[in-house]
Amino acid sequence: MTKLAQTKEGYIFDWNGFKQAGQLQKLLKQLGLTKTTFHGLRDTHASFLFSKDISLDYISRRLGHNSILTTQQYYLELMPEKKHQQDADALSLLNDLSL
Repeated sequence: MTKLAQTKEGYIFDWNGFKQAGQLQKLLKQLGLTKTTFHGLRDTHASFLFSKDISLDYISRRLGHNSILTTQQYYLELMPEKKHQQDADALSLLNDLSL
């Protein structure tokens, strides 16, 4: 991983006029990485946590959502395979309970 220069406050971006999006694009270009946005990085981070079976409650709090439902609805839409797995797990649980 490349060591990034920091501001005197310890950040990698200056707060000059809220131009962080442009600074991010410049940094990504310097590193040879695909263009994205801060929100894209946030979604990637949350999706990665979700794919590793980190609890939905934890992810929701980490993202600052007021409701776990917001997190659930948005990320289940992004990751339909997770929804299918949860549906299968729920059916399996119901089958086990009926035995």
